Amino acid sequence: MKKLLWISAILLIVSATPAAAQLNFGLKAGMNLAQKPSTDFNELKESIKGSTGWFVGPSIKYTFPLLGLGVEADVLYSQTNVELEGQKILNQSVDIPLYLRFDIKLPVITPFIAIGPQFGWNIGDKEITLENIENEDYSKYTLSESDISLNLGLGFILFNHLQIHGNYNLALGRTAEVSNLDFSKVMELKTSKWQISLAYIF
Repeated sequence: MKKLLWISAILLIVSATPAAAQLNFGLKAGMNLAQKPSTDFNELKESIKGSTGWFVGPSIKYTFPLLGLGVEADVLYSQTNVELEGQKILNQSVDIPLYLRFDIKLPVITPFIAIGPQFGWNIGDKEITLENIENEDYSKYTLSESDISLNLGLGFILFNHLQIHGNYNLALGRTAEVSNLDFSKVMELKTSKWQISLAYIF
C-alpha cells in the first residue's frame, strides 16, 4: 500500500509539472586540466604528469522549475593529454556525461550543483610506442577502449543563457596502462581531471 501511495505521488508531481518544465539545448566548450595520473608503481610516479586538453559538443537540459531539479546530458568530443618523460600522449574520446542538477532560480543568476556518471569511448590511437625511453619496463602506452568516471560540479547561469561550470571528473576505473612491448609487465593508470566549461543555452 505504501509503495502504491509513493508511486501515485510521483505520478502526480510529474503530471502536474509538464507545463512548467523546460527543455533547453546548448553548445558547450571547455578545458580539461588533467591531474597527475595515479598509479601504485613508484617507478612511474616521478616520470608521468598531467597536461591540458579541451572538449566541445552539444548539450540538452530538462528542468522542473518548481522543484529546482533537472537533468543534463552532453555529447562531447574530448582531448586529454598526459606526459611521460617529456613525451606527450593524446587521448581522444567521445564522452557522455549525465548530470542530476539542482538549480536555484534567481532574477539574474541561477546557481546550480550537478552530479552524475560519465561514459567515455576512445576514438583515437589506442597503443602508443614510447620513444627515447631507456627503461624497457614501460615502452608501450595503451589507452582503455572505454571508461567510466564520476562528475561533481557547480556553476551558474547568467541571464538564462550563459552557463559557467566548474567540474571535477573522478576516474572510477583504469584509463590506461603502461607496459613493455610483450606485455609481461603491466602498470595501470587512472587519470582524473578538473574541467572548466562555458555553454550557451538557446
